[in-house]
Amino acid sequence: MSAGKWNVYKQPIGTAMMYSVLRIRDESQPMHSGNVDSEGCFVTKEEAQALADKLNRKEEENGQRIT
Repeated sequence: MSAGKWNVYKQPIGTAMMYSVLRIRDESQPMHSGNVDSEGCFVTKEEAQALADKLNRKEEENGQRIT
């Protein structure tokens, strides 16, 4: 089982657009609520992307992500 990369997903919440940082836990399975890790919700895409980039760099440095 290999986890995917952290990515930014936009989510409409009421009349606002929010941005979440998510990754798929097991890329061999479909994306659903039980197969997703979440690391926060942001008002701007730039904030969310900064966190996704940081998490991906950290995992790459630690050799935690195979994909």
